[in-house]
Amino acid sequence: MSIVVFSDLDGTLLFSKNSLPKSLTVDQCLEAETYANGGHGYMERQLVDYLKQWSEKHLFIPVTTRSTEQYERLSPLLKELAPAFALTSNGGNLYRSGQLDLNWNQQIKAELKPELESNGEILRIIERYLPQDSIRKVKEIDNLYYCVLVVARTWEPNLIQQVNEELSSYGWTSYFQHKKLYFLPAKLSKEGATAKLKAELPEGLSFKALGDTDMDQPMLKEQNHHLYFGTDIQKQSGIRTAEYSFEAVKKLLAE
Repeated sequence: MSIVVFSDLDGTLLFSKNSLPKSLTVDQCLEAETYANGGHGYMERQLVDYLKQWSEKHLFIPVTTRSTEQYERLSPLLKELAPAFALTSNGGNLYRSGQLDLNWNQQIKAELKPELESNGEILRIIERYLPQDSIRKVKEIDNLYYCVLVVARTWEPNLIQQVNEELSSYGWTSYFQHKKLYFLPAKLSKEGATAKLKAELPEGLSFKALGDTDMDQPMLKEQNHHLYFGTDIQKQSGIRTAEYSFEAVKKLLAE
């Protein structure tokens, strides 16, 4: 093992039918999951096959904001890739060879105890700032943070900044991602979780990362190499961007 790649899933390598990159068709993909409404999530079949072979010598580690339940819904994909590690719940949970590490979760919750005790205040902030006609559902994710499903982004652009100013006094922050608003403790981050996991791994490894939203950017910057498939980026940010393609992922992993 000489290379470790930390990769976001949804919007980076995993897509719904409506969000498939223009270069892909459903026929070129593995049905990675089945939704409650009968739809599917997809990952490019060529990429799945490549990652299976690549992972014989290296580590592919999913890093996702999905809950544990949502991650386990990816069973067709997980059977193919069988990752040795996977970080879910934005780093709040760790899977080792497919099994939840309960000690990891307990450590994270202990570290976040002051923030998690403020969850009642966070819910009141959500109710006070977000237009009720824009909210479909507020979901608590693994007793760690909140995901607000929205109809559309109907509020003023500076609202998130105002909300974050108030959240910061409780050690929380928020992000808008894929028609969802995430409210979570600021210390519950992908970059924090990957740094914690890296401390367990052997020295001398090359670390790489893939992502597509602002929740991924700090994690990407902490690695030796990275690639960002999002569009909401400033030229001065130091983030290396590209459009999704199998060749782009393959080139990064080969660097």
